[in-house]
Amino acid sequence: MLDGFLVAAAGQFPSAPGMFVRPIATVFGIIINFLFNIVYFMTPAHALGLTVILATIVMRVLMLPLNLNMQKSMAKMREIQPELNKIKEKYGDSKDPEIKRKMAAEQQALMSKHGANPLKGCFPMLLTMPVFIGFNFILRHAFMYIRRLETLYYDISAAILRVPDILGIIAPAMHPNDRAMLPEYYADAIRLIPDSLNQAGAQAYHLLNQGHTLESVREQVGDFIMLTCPTDMSRVISLFTPENWDWLYSQIPQSYAADIIALNAQRTAIETFFGLDMVSGITWTWPSVLIPFLVGITMMISMYIGNLRNAAQATDDRMKMQQKLMLIIMPVFIGFITFGMAAGVGLFWITSQVIQGIQDLVLNKKAGVKFVLPFMKKEDEAS
Repeated sequence: MLDGFLVAAAGQFPSAPGMFVRPIATVFGIIINFLFNIVYFMTPAHALGLTVILATIVMRVLMLPLNLNMQKSMAKMREIQPELNKIKEKYGDSKDPEIKRKMAAEQQALMSKHGANPLKGCFPMLLTMPVFIGFNFILRHAFMYIRRLETLYYDISAAILRVPDILGIIAPAMHPNDRAMLPEYYADAIRLIPDSLNQAGAQAYHLLNQGHTLESVREQVGDFIMLTCPTDMSRVISLFTPENWDWLYSQIPQSYAADIIALNAQRTAIETFFGLDMVSGITWTWPSVLIPFLVGITMMISMYIGNLRNAAQATDDRMKMQQKLMLIIMPVFIGFITFGMAAGVGLFWITSQVIQGIQDLVLNKKAGVKFVLPFMKKEDEAS
């Protein structure tokens, strides 16, 4: 038998991305790692948060030509909207497929003539979604993509495994009967290690005892966690909460705890951004709950600035009403879906909307549209 060997089911631990996310995560992982190294060279503190901000700025700069092209196309659409409405009135509400085809062909010819394309307004948003998905996965698994974090997690795991009888300390989580002997604050840590070996874990245990290599066993039985391996232990500690760490420090000799605490301090300095943990999911607790509200507020302000120009050029009352509805619906929707995602994703949205707002202020100035607050707008209309 392998001395001190422990295998745990790997279902709830970070693993390789799925087929859809893998190419996105691979490309973004390389970019994020490169930008992180630049930021880390200047300052290790807040490095991950600053990397998110830098990556967002780079992305927005690269997308600037596309956004400007989109703005021009949308402006053209607003200009020809009255003519499009006339074509619609000309053909009426007939359900005849042939009449509908003629109307669509005439509208398409008009848009082609003026270089307008309604789909161009959707493309930048569609392009943002892979970025959104890639950011979330990479930040939730930052130690798997950022090499400096990977090394740091490995060092922390190796320091943990140097603790005498560390597997004996963690092993009670494998035995439900021993839970009554554990303090209440250990409840979260118990969930990190399953109650018993699943079928894949049991098969892995058997094959490894027969002398098979770790790689060959994974090929045969699938993913599993071997707690004696620092790389696998890294996947476990990536889920540790502050309570889990406090419990671990209380269970091991102070001389070993001091080394782990020092390494953990480096990890915390990198992964937190002014008190916000960039890799943890957003929850209703403070200050994490602040992020969705900031996402919604910055998006609402950004959209309002953009709509000032759109409203000045809009001629259709229905279009104006749609703009007002979107000003409320979109920020609430995006703010809501950030819950559960990595806090760094929220920082990405906030930074992105701030940049968008600045860009629209510049475009508004060129178009001769002044920034007017809603209450100021009413006063101007009254006068």
